[in-house]
Amino acid sequence: MSDPRAVAPAGAGAALDTVRAALLAAARADAADMSRKAESQRDELLDQARRTADHLVAEARAAGAADANASLAARMAQTRRESRRSALFAQRELYDELRRRCRTAASALAGTPEYAGLRQLLIDAARRQLGAGAAVEESPDGGIVASAGSERIDLSLPVLADRALARSGSEVAGLWTR
Repeated sequence: MSDPRAVAPAGAGAALDTVRAALLAAARADAADMSRKAESQRDELLDQARRTADHLVAEARAAGAADANASLAARMAQTRRESRRSALFAQRELYDELRRRCRTAASALAGTPEYAGLRQLLIDAARRQLGAGAAVEESPDGGIVASAGSERIDLSLPVLADRALARSGSEVAGLWTR
């Protein structure tokens, strides 16, 4: 084996310097090429990451908008239902109050001078419907209740008021649309 510390022949230093310079230049060129490729890959990865991030942000915005629209639609539907329920409740209260007042006003007719004639008209109507032998009783709220066999007719003043109110359904319904 030769000794690595052996002296190189004359002129070998200059040749080695040339080889060394060539290797160094090749290493620098390789390093520069690798650096350019790495920068190019980095730029490509950053662009791809930006595109992916932009796409994800756009998808998230679209999903958020869709969720918000669905939530808003559900809230609006619920609000409409609650509003309708409130309106129907108010209408029912008004109708019940109107019915109560009509029944009270009808019952108050029993205390008027015209009541005797009205009572006789009701008795005549009941006997026309049930027959001349129909039993007639005075209703505690005014008017009469008549019966013949299993048939019965309630011509009490509050019941007549209810029937009149039911017949005027479209007029009463007009109260809600004003």
